[in-house]
Amino acid sequence: MKKRNRLFTIISLIAICLSTMLMFTSCEGIGAKPKDVMVDWKELKDPRGRFPDAGTQTGETKPQIVETKYVTDDVVIADIIPTEMGYAVDPSGATDSTDGIQQALYDCYNAGGGTVYLPAGNYAITDTIYVPSYVTLRGDWQDPDVGTEYGTIFSVWMDPSDKKEGGAFMVSGCAGIIGATVYYPFQTLYEVLPYPCTFYIEDDAMLVSLRDITVINGYRGIGTSFEIPHELLLIKNFKGTFLHYGMELNNQADVGTIENVVLSTKYWKEAAADYMNKPVEEAADSYVKENATGFIMSDLEWTCFGNVTVDGYKIGMKCIAGFRYKFAGQMVDLHIKNCQTGLLVEDADERWGMIIARSEIEGGITNAWIAKVRTMDTKISGDITEFAPGSVEQQDVDLSKINIDYNVSYKKPKAKMVIANLHKGNVTDVSAQLQKVIDEVSSLGGGIVYVPGGTYRLDKPITIPAGVELRGATSVATRELYKQCKGTLFLCYYGDEASYNAETDTAFITLAGENAGLNGIRILYPENGARDNDLNTTYTVRGNASGVYVVNSYIAASGYGIDFRNCDNHFIKSVYSCCYYNTYRLGGKDGIVMNGTNNPNMVERTMAQGLVNWMEVGKLADELTNPITRPNTQAIIVEGATNQRVYNMFSYGSKNHLVNRNSEGTTAINIGSDNLNEDEAQIVNDNADMTVINSMRFNGHSYDCVSGELKLYNRITMDEPDEKLEVVGKED
Repeated sequence: MKKRNRLFTIISLIAICLSTMLMFTSCEGIGAKPKDVMVDWKELKDPRGRFPDAGTQTGETKPQIVETKYVTDDVVIADIIPTEMGYAVDPSGATDSTDGIQQALYDCYNAGGGTVYLPAGNYAITDTIYVPSYVTLRGDWQDPDVGTEYGTIFSVWMDPSDKKEGGAFMVSGCAGIIGATVYYPFQTLYEVLPYPCTFYIEDDAMLVSLRDITVINGYRGIGTSFEIPHELLLIKNFKGTFLHYGMELNNQADVGTIENVVLSTKYWKEAAADYMNKPVEEAADSYVKENATGFIMSDLEWTCFGNVTVDGYKIGMKCIAGFRYKFAGQMVDLHIKNCQTGLLVEDADERWGMIIARSEIEGGITNAWIAKVRTMDTKISGDITEFAPGSVEQQDVDLSKINIDYNVSYKKPKAKMVIANLHKGNVTDVSAQLQKVIDEVSSLGGGIVYVPGGTYRLDKPITIPAGVELRGATSVATRELYKQCKGTLFLCYYGDEASYNAETDTAFITLAGENAGLNGIRILYPENGARDNDLNTTYTVRGNASGVYVVNSYIAASGYGIDFRNCDNHFIKSVYSCCYYNTYRLGGKDGIVMNGTNNPNMVERTMAQGLVNWMEVGKLADELTNPITRPNTQAIIVEGATNQRVYNMFSYGSKNHLVNRNSEGTTAINIGSDNLNEDEAQIVNDNADMTVINSMRFNGHSYDCVSGELKLYNRITMDEPDEKLEVVGKED
C-alpha cells in the first residue's frame, strides 16, 4: 500500500510538471510569458535586449481622474497613464513593459511629481523599476481576501539572485507604490529560486509608502539597507506568500507604521490563474513552515505595528542585532499563528525593549537577550524561554472592548476636478487665483481642486467650502527633503507676525464646510525660521464643520498647526510637521488623528526657496529643539472632545506629547515621545478620562493626572523598563 502511494505521488508530480510546461507554451494574453522569453531562466541571457525601446511618449503630464474598477479610499488622480499616452507598456503581458514604465516615472518626476497610473492588466518587467522621489506608481488593486481578479499585475521575468537589492522595485523618499499584485513566473516549489526583495527601500529614503499590495509567490518581500538608515516607512494592506521572508527591516530612524499585513501561504495556494504556478497546498505549507520567516527586524526606532498576521512560518518574528541601534517598538493586534517559533529575540535594545498588546503568539517566545518583552492581554501558546529571568512579562488585562478601525478614512469628495494652473515660485502671490478656482469647484457642488507639482507663494488666507478638497501632486505622504524639492509646496507669507492671535484670527487655510479637506499639500513658513525673533503664527489649518480632514500633508515652521476643536468626525492622517507651540488642537465627537510625526527635523531638512532666519544645517538641537520645541511644543491637545482617538502618533523634542483636557472617552494607542522635556509629562490629563494602550517614552515623566481618570496600559520607558500599567484618578 505504501509503495502504491509513493508511485501515485511520483506520477502526480510528473503530471503537474508537464501541465506547467504546457501552460508556459500555450498561454496567451494576461499571464502569458513575454514574447521571445525562454521558459528556462538559466537561458535568459539578455532579457531587456529582446524587447522594443520605450517609445512615443511626449514627457508631458495630463492630470485626470481615474475611474478604478475596485473601491479606493480616495479619488484617484493620475498625472500620467502610460497605456493612453504612447509609452511602451503592454497590459497583456506579452511584451516587456520595463522601459515604458520607467520612462513614465522619470517624466512624472521631471514634471514636478505626481502619480503614474497603470490600469488593470498584466505588465511584464525584466529589470528593477525605480520610483523616484515625489512620484507614486499606482495600479488598480483587488484585495485578495475579497476576490482574485487582482487588478494591476506585475509579472517579474528577472534572473534569480541571492541578494537583497536589485529586485522588482526600488522606492525613493516621499515616493510610493499603491495597488499592485506581483508574481514570479519562474518560481515553483520544484526548484525554489532565490530572488532579491520585491520592494527595496532606497538608502537614506525618508517617508516611503507601500499600500494595497499582494505578492503571490515571493522569495524576499520588503527589504532595507543594513548600513544606511531610512526613516518613516509606511506599510498598509500588504499581503502575500514568501519563501524566505516577508520583510527584513533594518536601520530605520523615527518612526515607521506597519498595519494590515498578512503573511500566509494562502495567497499562492488560492491563486486564481494557472500561470501563477499554484502549488500543492501541503507542499507550500511544508516548505514555508520549514524555511521562511515572517519578519526580520533589527535597528528600528519606535515603529508601530497594528493588525499584523504571520501564519504558518518557521519563525513569525525575529529581532536581530542592528548596525546603528537595536529594535524597540510597539505592537497591537499581532497574530502569530501556526509557527514553529512565534517570536525570537536574538537582540533588542536592552534599555527597554518592546510592548505587545491584545495579541496571540503561537510557537512561544524565545528571548535570548536581556531586553524586555512586555505583553498585555496576549495569549502565548508554546514555551517561553528567557536568557534573563523575568525578561518576558505577561499582564492579564482584558482589552477586548477597545475598538480600533484599521480601515477608517474620510468621506471622499465628488469625482470632479479643476486644475489650478498657478504661477510657480516664491515671488508672485497666487492666493486670489487659487481661491477663484476653489470657488468654481464649490459652485459645481463640490469636488477637487488639483494643484500640480511646484512651489507656490500665498500671502493671503484661503477658504475651502463644503465638499471641496484641495489636492496636491501626490497619492502618498510627503515631507521636505534635503536634496530636492518636488511635489506641491505652499510657501505661506500670511499670519506669522507677532500681532496675530492664533486663538481668534483667521487661519491660513479654513475648512469652512462639512467634509472639506486638504490632501497632499506641503506648507512651509519661509520667514519663520528658528532664528527669527518672533515665532508666532495663526493656526495653519482650522476646521469649522464636521467631517473635515487633512491627509498626506506637511506643516513646518508654523507656530500652530491644525485646529479642529469643534469638528465632529474630523480625520487627520499622515501629517508630518514641526510646529513651535501646538500641532493639533482637537475636539468634537468621534475624531481621529493617526500615523503622524512632529519633529524639528521637518524644518531643518528642506530645499525650499526664500528661507529667512533659518537654522544652520547640523545645528538642530542647539537652535531649534532645545531652545524652542522642548520648552514650548504641546504636540496634541484634546479639548472638549468625546471619543477622540489617537493612533500611532509620535513626537520628538516636545514639552508634552498629549494633553487631554475637559474630554470624555479619549483613547490613545501606540504613542511615543523621544527627547521629551526632562521636567514635563508625556501625558497630561485634566478634568478628563483617557485610556492609553502602548506608550513609549524617553526623558521627562509619564503623566500628570490633574483630575479625572487615566488608565495606562502596557507602557515602557527607556532606562526604566519596569514601568507597568497604572490607573490614576477615579476608582475603577
